[in-house]
Amino acid sequence: MIIERFFTPELAQVAYAVGDREAAEVAIIDPRRDIDEYLRWASGNHLRIVAVLETHVHADFVSGAPELGRATGAPVYASRLGEQEFDHIPVDDGTVIEVGAVRLTAIHTPGHTPEHIAWLAEDTRDPEGAPVLFSGDALFAGDVGRPDLLGRERTQELVDALYDTVTNVFKTMPDDTVVYPGHTAGSSCGKNIGSAPYTRIGLEKAMNYAFKPETREAFAEAVMSGMPDPPAYYPHLKKVNARGATPPDMLDDVASLSVEELEDRLASGALVVDVRAREAFAAGHIPGSVFVGTDGGFAEWMGWFAPYDRDVVLVAADAGQAGEALTMLRRIGIDRVSGYFAGLERWGESGRPLDSIEIATPGGLEAELQSGGSPVVLDVRSDDEFASGHIDGAVHLHLARLIRGERPEIDRDAGVTVVCGSGYRSMIAASLLKASGYGRVRNLDGGMNAWRELVAGEGSVAS
Repeated sequence: MIIERFFTPELAQVAYAVGDREAAEVAIIDPRRDIDEYLRWASGNHLRIVAVLETHVHADFVSGAPELGRATGAPVYASRLGEQEFDHIPVDDGTVIEVGAVRLTAIHTPGHTPEHIAWLAEDTRDPEGAPVLFSGDALFAGDVGRPDLLGRERTQELVDALYDTVTNVFKTMPDDTVVYPGHTAGSSCGKNIGSAPYTRIGLEKAMNYAFKPETREAFAEAVMSGMPDPPAYYPHLKKVNARGATPPDMLDDVASLSVEELEDRLASGALVVDVRAREAFAAGHIPGSVFVGTDGGFAEWMGWFAPYDRDVVLVAADAGQAGEALTMLRRIGIDRVSGYFAGLERWGESGRPLDSIEIATPGGLEAELQSGGSPVVLDVRSDDEFASGHIDGAVHLHLARLIRGERPEIDRDAGVTVVCGSGYRSMIAASLLKASGYGRVRNLDGGMNAWRELVAGEGSVAS
């Protein structure tokens, strides 16, 4: 049996190829929107893609299943309950697909979504071999798929369905069943997904918190306790994937902008996103632009901005970086990118002003605190991170809430030092505050990681 893993780091998403080398046939499971990688891999290995399988209607990335089906002529198989509008073969619990000697059986595993299908793969040439489960977003290493993405009114229904899936499906599988999940650590489709590329059912029975509760009530408490808010773009992508996304070759080209064109875009209300390194953004950036660098959690945080109803303009170091950002944006369905601007020196040479953000060092901030000063510190980490330890007196507002329009209750003119874990998220927050008219804004270099190294044991971290 062939198994190939295709990992997309910024989405912590995994697609798979599974098939039979002798027959030179494979199926692709849960492909992303840009499908060239799958086509190159199949061609380079002299394999034919004969089926495209979906596990569910995805919320966190644009599915490439319809496009891959068109490109290869392979049928797309998707759950009948998903009611997708693009061309596909509806799948029910127990549907069997043959890919050479590999038998793929659809198993209805609702909970993350009502229609969710996992695919059980068995090599008929090796009947003693361990079964393989492509679990999609129903089961991860150490976690299960979150059941709250369809709104509060359906959460209890999906929690109950997820309990039945864990109890009646996963717990009944042989311990040696190899599980290949649809996401690893970093995805918001679970609350604490492990980083392992695969797991086994026996290990999940022993270690996964969701396998421990014996009652529905205890299960609901275990799964929903501490569940973070989902990114803002999820409901939009559910609709996109239900109808089928616009093929990439039908999207407009994204051209380089002149200084005057960029200024016009700003005036018309476009979201200007600077994707350069945060040090470069801090040193100088276009007033009103926001930082979301490609060297961090770009797709996740752009998903929180969810600018589907407005144009986006990219400010990049060069055309290559702009292209990288564009690819990631299109993977989450942000298609209204109306241009990019590379070479910030052109803006300055035109006589237009640049803005900047100060960089605070842990040592400098500690000296201010020790001298009796009262600098305003804004911590934009998650609730759990903040509760685990923070700078004494820090104001807390999660970055996601800041992006969605909330503002901290601090004096706009007093000056504020923003902190996160490493300095990436806090630079996003600092750029938002700066663009919103806050005066002196500083970003803590190295974030809480650097702060703890400097002041551990000195009493400046509260818990």
